[in-house]
Amino acid sequence: MKWLLCGALACASSLVLAQADQTTLRDLEGKSPRKLNKEEITQLLTGAKMSRVSATGSRHFWTNEPGGAFVISSDNMGPGVPERYRGRPSSQAGKWHISDDGRYCVLIEWKAIPTEEWCRFVLQTSDGYYAVRSDSVGTERAHKLEISK
Repeated sequence: MKWLLCGALACASSLVLAQADQTTLRDLEGKSPRKLNKEEITQLLTGAKMSRVSATGSRHFWTNEPGGAFVISSDNMGPGVPERYRGRPSSQAGKWHISDDGRYCVLIEWKAIPTEEWCRFVLQTSDGYYAVRSDSVGTERAHKLEISK
């Protein structure tokens, strides 16, 4: 019974932590968010070193090469990573481009998990950059991106 209670508490605290990481557009309102236009995002992201925490909780790192390619590396340490892959770093080639409407688009054909393909607007805030599907819905999820040159 004691172990069962400890397991339930660990599960509950993991859920709370996962929910705390669900940043939305509404959460960014006090950080002066500004959507970057196509020229700004192209200049910012070409040659940029990027990192993020994925939906599984793993840390991903890559550099946007000028020709539209990158190699993304994952630490595979997130709680959502299948046990057989957890803690086994991996890398995969990917492609990126900026769409006509100014969205950062990514394609990664992962070996062990489904292909990742998305386009997001990039918002600059007082504490960094976020990728969002839409810049007008308060509950829209905002994904933190670390960007440096």
